[in-house]
Amino acid sequence: MKNTMLALIALIIVSFKIDKGADIKTVRFDKASSSITYTMTHPLHTWEGVCKEVDGVVQSDTKSGKIIKVAAVAKVSTFDSKNSNRDSHMLEVTDAIKYPTVTFVTTTVKDDGATLDVTGKITFHNVTKEIHFVASSKMEDKKRILYGNFIVLLEDFNIERPSFMMVKTENEMKMAFYLEYTP
Repeated sequence: MKNTMLALIALIIVSFKIDKGADIKTVRFDKASSSITYTMTHPLHTWEGVCKEVDGVVQSDTKSGKIIKVAAVAKVSTFDSKNSNRDSHMLEVTDAIKYPTVTFVTTTVKDDGATLDVTGKITFHNVTKEIHFVASSKMEDKKRILYGNFIVLLEDFNIERPSFMMVKTENEMKMAFYLEYTP
């Protein structure tokens, strides 16, 4: 699976369109400190699942330091909610064997240093949707940290909402990310 992840990252990098004459630097996320978290709600409880195996790259202009493109990929099977039964059920409803990854690639990024206005495409459960969100950025210990959140609707990705005691979860899945890299 590691080779599959590397091949996917390489494919994403190759797909980036870069302005001619731009001086671009491509770096990978620090996998040891990057994470993606989903939050779901059922009338009886709310829970989170965390993926600490996020892979991806950031392309930035070497002169201005501004981010030009971001691509991220995570294996669905690596999200951990601290409940193995729930995690197994999530793998089942998301068809994780058939669709093992969630990917995100930016189409536009407006970077003012502290805020990123991001539009991109997320692919989950073999469905690709365009999303827009605002993220934050800060420098800390010579690393750049990108963090923020957005909402996806399970039914937009043809995923049947999980149920507990014959009651379905909310359709909203809140996503939060924390991505770190050395520029």
